[in-house]
Amino acid sequence: MKKLLFGLFLITFFGQWSFAQNLTIEQEVTQLSKDKWQWMADKNVDKLATLFHDQSKFVHMSGTWNKDRELEIIESGSIWYKQADVHDVVVEIFENTAVLWNRITLVAHVRGNDVSNEFTVTEIYKKGADGWKLLDLTFSKVRDTHKIAPNANLKKEIIQLSKDKWQWMADKNVDKLATLFHDQSKFVHMSGTWNKDRELEIIETGSIWYKQADVHDVTVELFDDTAVLWNRITLVAHVRGNDVSNEFTVTEIYKKGESNWKLLDLTFSKVRDTHSIKH
Repeated sequence: MKKLLFGLFLITFFGQWSFAQNLTIEQEVTQLSKDKWQWMADKNVDKLATLFHDQSKFVHMSGTWNKDRELEIIESGSIWYKQADVHDVVVEIFENTAVLWNRITLVAHVRGNDVSNEFTVTEIYKKGADGWKLLDLTFSKVRDTHKIAPNANLKKEIIQLSKDKWQWMADKNVDKLATLFHDQSKFVHMSGTWNKDRELEIIETGSIWYKQADVHDVTVELFDDTAVLWNRITLVAHVRGNDVSNEFTVTEIYKKGESNWKLLDLTFSKVRDTHSIKH
């Protein structure tokens, strides 16, 4: 029995570690891609020469060429990538390889004129001994309504955020929660519905102490910049001097802002312990 429990612990630990590691890599590659657009705008060929793999290729509407030609184009300004406004980014990690898709509006100075185009740009990076190297940069012209399908890791990100939230509630970490909760968020409990300030006050004072939320099942659906998460939990809360345990399905609604996710709604629905969420 001890061996089984230890084995389950290792599976959980390494699963969480791997997930956290992938999130870190995604953030690193996303930032690197963002830096690359700035270096292209600044014509910083020294930074780009370090980033581009010696065998990299660059696929444009007018042709496909290699690293030396791309650097020459950037340095001479025959194509000046003046500004890339990134609207959407998705990253997938495959061991030491990362594929990034970003949907951008690119303003480029070409033949004496500024031209604006919508692109989905596919970028392929490979991690070596000397860091990430860009292997491929491919521009695909798209409509301004074009969207990139979200990856499974985005759902994992929301699940992890929800899990962190339960821990912050248990720890009465109102600073973290104040950042997560949208200013207009609502919290639906058995005893009433209230706003962000009231929820934070309740948590900070301990009038309801969310001591432990055991999550049994989670599902997430993504709708553009909105995520809806349902989790079936057993909640142990300290209320009026007593610990009480209840079964809930909790509905959480998140919306992506400029830099992070905000929780718009947290609704507790009391359920039987046999309740299950349809996936």
